[in-house]
Order: sequence, then C-alpha cells, then structure tokens
Amino acid sequence: MDRAVRTVQAPAAESAPQPPVIEAQPSAPATQPPASTDAAVNAEPGTPGSNTTDYSLPAAERAFGGGEPTTSAAEGEEAKAEEEKKDTRGLLMKFLDAPQDSDWKVYGWIQNSYTGNTNGFGNGFNFGVNPNFKANSWMGNQYYLILEKPLKQEDNVNWGFRIDNLFGNDWQFNYMQGLFNGAFRPGQFSGYDMAQLYGEVHLPILTKGGLDIKGGRWYTIAGYEVVPAVGRPLLSVPYMFNYGQPFTHVGMLSTLHLTEKINLYNGTINGWDRWINDRYIWGYIGGFSWTSKDDKTSMAFTCVWGPNQYPSFLPANQQIYPTGYVNIPSVAGLNNPGYKRNDRTLFTTVLTHKWNDKLTQVLETDQGWERDVPGLGSPIVNGVVQNAKAKQETWYSFGNWFLYSFSDKFMGVWRSEVFWDTNGARTGLLVGDTYYEQTLGCQIKPHDWLWIRPEARYDWSQFHPSYSNNTRFSQLTLAVDAIFIF
Repeated sequence: MDRAVRTVQAPAAESAPQPPVIEAQPSAPATQPPASTDAAVNAEPGTPGSNTTDYSLPAAERAFGGGEPTTSAAEGEEAKAEEEKKDTRGLLMKFLDAPQDSDWKVYGWIQNSYTGNTNGFGNGFNFGVNPNFKANSWMGNQYYLILEKPLKQEDNVNWGFRIDNLFGNDWQFNYMQGLFNGAFRPGQFSGYDMAQLYGEVHLPILTKGGLDIKGGRWYTIAGYEVVPAVGRPLLSVPYMFNYGQPFTHVGMLSTLHLTEKINLYNGTINGWDRWINDRYIWGYIGGFSWTSKDDKTSMAFTCVWGPNQYPSFLPANQQIYPTGYVNIPSVAGLNNPGYKRNDRTLFTTVLTHKWNDKLTQVLETDQGWERDVPGLGSPIVNGVVQNAKAKQETWYSFGNWFLYSFSDKFMGVWRSEVFWDTNGARTGLLVGDTYYEQTLGCQIKPHDWLWIRPEARYDWSQFHPSYSNNTRFSQLTLAVDAIFIF
C-alpha cells in the first residue's frame, strides 16, 4: 500500500506515492521580542519578512497565519519605524508605487529547490522528507502571493482580511479535502491552493489589548513550524508537522489579548484540512501563548479536538487521501456509521528561549490520539485494506531546534526529532514504527530579497524498512532551496 506524504496519501493504483499536506499558523504575537540583528524581524507586520522570521516565537505568535501583535508590540514597531524612517515596502509594493502607509499589502515569494537522495532515485520519493519529497529532482515549491489588510491593535474597531494564493508543487502539501478535488495532477508543478481566505475584526473590549475574531480558512495555531517557506528555518519540515498536525482549518478563531504578555485562543472548526462541502460535526481549537517579562522566553499550548474521519467513506479512486484516513475500497462512498465517535485529540506545547543575542533554542512536544479509525484494524492483501474494522491510533513526538545567528546574513540551524506512529495511520504505512531525523542547515541572505538554504538531513526508522520503497532503514538527503521575496 502506498503511503501519505503528511496529509496526503497516494492510492494503490498510483505508480509512486504522492506528497502531503501542510499548514502554517495564525494568531497574534503575545509580545515583541528584543531587538534583533535581523532587519527582516524588525520590519512592519504585513510586509515581506516582518516578524514571521523571528524564530524565537511559536507559530501561534508569528505573523504568518494571519496573527496580529499585541498592543505593546504594535506600539514598539511603530516607534521603531518612525525612528529609523525605513521604507518597509516589498519589491512588489514599490513597483506598484503603493504608499508606505497604505492599509493594504500585497507581497509574496518564489521558492525553488533541489533534493538529492544518496540511496538513489528509487521510486522517486523521499519518504518522510517534505515538502521536497521528490528524489534527485528540482521542484518549484511555492509561488506565493498574499493580499491583505492587516488588523491594527488600536482603541477603535477595525477590520481586515487576508488571501493567500499558493501555486507550485506545494499545492498538494497544503491540500484540503473537498477543495479542488481532482483538479490538478498529483506530483506536478501546475497546481493551485487557496491557502488562506479569511476576514477578521479587532474589538477594543474586555481587556486593554482587546479581542480579535477571524472567520474563514486559516493556518492552524498548533506547533512551531509553518507552511509558508519564509516562515520556517529550513527547507524541509519535521515528521511531527507533516504527519502529526493539521495545516489549515475552516472555522472561527478568537484571540483575546489578556495582557501584554498573554494571549488566549478559542475557536470552532470543522476538522483538519477539509473544506465546507459535507455534513461535518464541528470541533474545538484553543490554547494560550505567554512571553516572559524579559522577552527571552515564550510558550504556547494548543488543543485541537473533534471528529476527523468522514460522514461517508471517500471514493476508492481519489488521488490524494488525508493523513489519518485509511483507503478502504470495499466501502467507498458508503455511510460511515462510526463518524460521530471518530474523534481526534491533539495537544501541542512549544517552548522557546533566547539564551543570548545569537543563540535560540526551541522545544516542542506533541501528543495525539484518535478513536476507532476505520480500516486500521483490517488485514491487508496485495496492498488493499480488506474491510472497515476500526482500531485506535496514537502518536507522540519531540523536537528540538538550535538556531545560531552568526550575523544578520547567516544563521545556522540544527534540528533533532523523534516521531512515534504507534499503528501507522499517520504516515500511511499502516504499521507502527518510530522515526528519527537529524538535520543540519543554514540560512544565507546575500540580500533582503534573496535567501539560500542548504541542508543535510539523515532519517531512519527503528523497526521496519521505510525508505527507498520500503527496502532500507535509513536515508541521507542533501538539499538546497532559493527564495526570491517580492
């Protein structure tokens, strides 16, 4: 049986597995961290870079995903911009001759990558390595365009919106079930995903910082890593993000700026990575983010709960299946009698600490479980699941990042991770195993608008051969991407 590349699973009929789905994160930064030597960190929110590149913050607190800064952070950024008198517009805004104080923003980036697998081409698939899943191949990962009107953290009501357009190979990395099903050929560059589409409003009520409410499709607030290429430290993402967490939700999310250092999140969602075209039971997402008084330590906790199988079993010939769903041809299209009890629960905790002006450490731990996954307890014959016998699934992960800024143009990254998929539903292999990866890489920024990120990544599995078409226990990939920001 072919497997999923994160939230994506290729059907057995496909000649080679296809890549996964991803998600980034919304919500408001609890506070602005200390001044950084990275000019992009100090840019105005809603401009290319901005505080999305401040990797000392959990995803729930970074601007990518549609988050807004707290009142104190917004005031600090405005004062800094006034003092430095810098033009924070991106290349596209300058080309359009848009005013620097414009309420609306338009910007984006182009990301291309190459990944070599030392095991050889094999079936053309780097299992576990995403979104750069193609072995020994170039990929046009993200051709990304954002149009937004960011919220202002002021003492009056104001509104905003955001539209993220994702073109390129990563359209299926961020795939949402029910949106553009079958519209694009898996594995191909030509594809599109409307990664985010939401409106939001700021209400100066309840606390000094007020309340923000958004509705639509938005990146999840869970975890540390994010979907947008310029919002994460490396080209590749860890197992925990690709297989263990949602990418996007459709629903509503409130952010209460309880204090200048604490945000509270509460929302209702229709599940993980799926559109609004079915009779879904709505679930819950919520949590908090906190930043210390000295702005050196941040913590974010998120809980996601709700039914995440489907009211009816998906078609057997569907090209891409979500992670956590088992393709059962014998019941395709039939009503799922256990849908209401197929609830999935995920806890994520992210702790970041700036040891000094150069060194930042990030720790993340996740715990997830799902009741009665149909097909997970069934026999498999010639790669085909025979019936819909259900079985419980659990997964656990731990990740550690060290980020060292040698200068404002060069940052080193070391990521370590362990991901335990107890019964194989998350990875799509349908066999339990523990996966490890160690990645060394760096960010090189010869210009503000040009990033180059080489990395060396070593992956291995503990109990079963999972790489090179299930023939090897490990793989070494060497990759590089280039990002042009406009």
